Amino acid sequence: MYKYGQQVWGSVDISKQVTITASNNIFTFNVDGSSYAITIPVGTYTTSRQRHESELIQAISKATSAQNIPVQFILGGMHYDEKYNVLILEHTDTSNEHVIDQLAGNAMDTLFGQVKFNLPPRD
Repeated sequence: MYKYGQQVWGSVDISKQVTITASNNIFTFNVDGSSYAITIPVGTYTTSRQRHESELIQAISKATSAQNIPVQFILGGMHYDEKYNVLILEHTDTSNEHVIDQLAGNAMDTLFGQVKFNLPPRD
């Protein structure tokens, strides 16, 4: 068993305020061939890179809590020329590799962007 499950890292900077409207509140993805859809509540969400916490991640986690989705949504930190935060989908199974793909929906450009990393389970 590893410390981290399969992870898919986004590329969009969510470390500032993110506004979710009815036109960018749906996020869809597949895990091992099963499709999932999340509707994020409309609102403006802040993320603090310094405190490593995000109202947006909390809202996504709350929106999915009633669903049986085998991933958790976590905040990731990027450290290139500029430091910023991104959304990570991490599989809850830390023993095996899984396929997390077909990320889409009208929230894709706001929340995730392109897949920056697709990492297997690891310590």
